[in-house]
Amino acid sequence: MADKNDDQLMRLLVEKGDLEAFEELLKRHEHALFNYIVKYIGNFHRAQDLFQETFYRIFKHRKSFNPEFRFYTWAYRIATNLCIDELRNKSRDLEVSLEDIRIDHNPQPTSNPKVSSTTFPQPTIEEHLFKKELAVNIQALVKALPEKLKSVFILSEYQDFSCPEIATILEIPLGTVKSRLHHGYKQLLRLIDKRGITNDMQ
Repeated sequence: MADKNDDQLMRLLVEKGDLEAFEELLKRHEHALFNYIVKYIGNFHRAQDLFQETFYRIFKHRKSFNPEFRFYTWAYRIATNLCIDELRNKSRDLEVSLEDIRIDHNPQPTSNPKVSSTTFPQPTIEEHLFKKELAVNIQALVKALPEKLKSVFILSEYQDFSCPEIATILEIPLGTVKSRLHHGYKQLLRLIDKRGITNDMQ
């Protein structure tokens, strides 16, 4: 299965209900998709549930998949809708821990995950603490962005999607994506400057 692309795997899943193809799609996308959900809702444990629900819905609604689109755009659309519903339905104040936003944190959506860990250059203790504190502060500000701006910002900044891809995922015009991204950056920079985040940690 590893030699097949996402479209081929999705075709096997849709036409034959191929569980091996489904497991390969899960293995390929679980790391990035899980981290996207964590950043979106700011809660590690709820992100685990939403991640599981995302792939449950992918399998359950596989027959409704439109082959004109890419698999990952469909998967992120499902995850985004779940995140939006989660934040709308929950009025509690979500706390973000350092562990929640570690980019290299491997989720455990199955009993036997097969996600390889990535090795990064080791920073000094001072650099490590500074980056953690800065990330926590910025993550809190991103979480405070209006819903429409936040989804576009996270997909662009953290997931590296292009504007056309984001437009497909969120089902909005390309011009709207660019406008929201522009306003998202402006609002985030205003908040960073207003709170003096980088100055406080120098």
